[in-house]
Amino acid sequence: MTPADYMREIVLPTLAEFREDRRSRRHAYLACIVAFHIKDHLKQAGEKHPEEKLRAVTGGAFDLVRSVCNGAKHVVADKSHATAFTAGGDVDRPPAVAGQMMVGLSFLGDAYGGRSIVTDDRLVDVYVCVWRVVAAAMSQYPEHFREMKIFDL
Repeated sequence: MTPADYMREIVLPTLAEFREDRRSRRHAYLACIVAFHIKDHLKQAGEKHPEEKLRAVTGGAFDLVRSVCNGAKHVVADKSHATAFTAGGDVDRPPAVAGQMMVGLSFLGDAYGGRSIVTDDRLVDVYVCVWRVVAAAMSQYPEHFREMKIFDL
């Protein structure tokens, strides 16, 4: 399977499903798993050190996605992970709309809500991190992902 095949058949549909149900733990975990493993398909295609390159351009987003991926599989992300994560330790974040908003959890202006991870005493949105990793893969490796677009996800 080429990186393009993996992106088109697995990653983008999974990310689209997560976009439609951002509060879903299942969609969050699956999106992290498939986004993290883009690096394996790039390595298989001959790219050198894609994990390091994606980490460098996404800030902490790649590390969060990696932690959720491995923590979801192994219950706890081990100490080699920059972001601590235990399966089930993510937070259901309600949208910032009347009757649902929760002070300290909801993000002002957020009409969707989502799944968040607590890192450094702040909530980080999992969907945004997955989106950043996928967008970085597309921008850093355009020869593999020529006609694909992520900007409407």
